[in-house]
Amino acid sequence: MKLQLTLPSKPGFLHTLAGLDIIALILVFPLLGPSFVQQTGIEVTVHESPWRLKQMDNPIVITLGAGRGTPLWVNKKQVPLDELEAEIQRLRDEEGGDTITTAVVRSDVDVSSGVEKDVINRILKIGLNCGLAGRPIGRD
Repeated sequence: MKLQLTLPSKPGFLHTLAGLDIIALILVFPLLGPSFVQQTGIEVTVHESPWRLKQMDNPIVITLGAGRGTPLWVNKKQVPLDELEAEIQRLRDEEGGDTITTAVVRSDVDVSSGVEKDVINRILKIGLNCGLAGRPIGRD
């Protein structure tokens, strides 16, 4: 009696699953990409500005929202105005110490200039450089 091979000569469906995993990753990767971009606080409409500075390394982003009490976010954490300096110092201790030298203020157009100045003065008093984020003229 002669032995016969009972396995199919063509690879089955299970052999193609590894290829399907790679295709699925390629299709899902663009959906995950925007989640790695640093996003902070809430969506605000910033002022128009004719100036453009080079990109800053590892800034702390402070977002001032319009509304009652001017909500304030430091990166993604909402903090009261009187705890701003402590939160910035905590972030500097945790994330980079002296490598964090800049804070960027994203302020809604409806925030009063007095609140903006108060936040900027608090940042400068800590010893950080400060920038006010804007959008190019003519863009919404």
